[in-house]
Amino acid sequence: MQINRVLLHAILLAALLCVCLPCCAQAPATVEIRALSETQPGALVLIDGKLVEMAEMEMAPRGQQVMVWLRELEKLGWGTVSAGNSPEKTVFKTKGVSLTFIKGQSVALVNSLAVQLPIDTYLRDGKLMVPLSFVAKSLGYSYDLVMKPVATISTLPPPAPAKTNSIHGSVLYNGKGVAGVKVSLVDPDYNTVKGFQAISDQDGNYTFEGVPDGRYLAYVWVGFNPDYFNRVSEEVTLADGKMALVQPINLGRILHPIKPKVDEATTPVNGKITLEWTACPGAVTYSVVITKFGLQDPVASAQGPRPRAEIAAKALTPGVQYAADIEARDADGRLLGGTVGVGGKTWTFTIKEPAKVSPKPAVDAAVKPISKPTVKVTTKPVKKPSKPTVTVEPR
Repeated sequence: MQINRVLLHAILLAALLCVCLPCCAQAPATVEIRALSETQPGALVLIDGKLVEMAEMEMAPRGQQVMVWLRELEKLGWGTVSAGNSPEKTVFKTKGVSLTFIKGQSVALVNSLAVQLPIDTYLRDGKLMVPLSFVAKSLGYSYDLVMKPVATISTLPPPAPAKTNSIHGSVLYNGKGVAGVKVSLVDPDYNTVKGFQAISDQDGNYTFEGVPDGRYLAYVWVGFNPDYFNRVSEEVTLADGKMALVQPINLGRILHPIKPKVDEATTPVNGKITLEWTACPGAVTYSVVITKFGLQDPVASAQGPRPRAEIAAKALTPGVQYAADIEARDADGRLLGGTVGVGGKTWTFTIKEPAKVSPKPAVDAAVKPISKPTVKVTTKPVKKPSKPTVTVEPR
């Protein structure tokens, strides 16, 4: 009876060994990586279906690579870590494979063969981080990286949409909308609000959407619109999704000098100098005021329907610098454009001394001029006088 029990135990042990031995001779270890999420630097590491904790491990910022400190693999019994033949090198050795990594490099040595890494190695807090996929595959293990989605459920009511402010306006010239004008959004100190610039449409309308709470003005700057003066709207205050409608911005044209040019010296002709400038669309009257440069008191003025004027030179002093101020107005007297004083560049000029002409000498009416002798020549033949006749009589 006792022998039968021993025999039974031996048979059971043999059967158990038959079951266990194939298990011991199974395929190499399988490494499966399950990333938690894109927002978490760590990952779940499953080795042969078991969760393994690794403190020094993270997801690389790019390339979907899991980076690990070699000491973590040493703790798993995969191999041993030792210093290389230079401070930059670290060696990971197993029974049949030697892996050499160099910090900041994209190539590693498998035994003595150089192999490209999927991502460069790097130091984190003085620890060399290497791609786990490269180590696992180099040791003959299978490797799989699974990026699984995360379902997020919120039982709270959805937040109310954010209220956004907006500004609406238009730009006009001579009462009509102007297309293509660049309008900037500025604060009360005329600082440009970054990201907010509008261009007027064919009707002259512009809009700023999504404007944060605050105080603003719409600004037409000559730097963006070289044909128009600086112009600005009234200030508006925005808050809680307000829609502000500002008054139209009335533009003014910049008139450019043609003759004389800026800082040119001109010569009077027939006692006058002529000023010419670019025409202003819609203008019916131009007025010209001449002042000494830097002063305000006018020294001469003119008015007319054409973009030119004649100024008497006697009112101006040669060599003195003068400034010309032009204003253009429509039939209702509204200002349409101009030069200095309304946004344009100062038109300065000087006049030259007219050339002196030497006078002819005066003749005294009391003194009669001496007449010159006159010699008359005639070609008619002159009759010769007849010869005298002498008569001799004998005695």
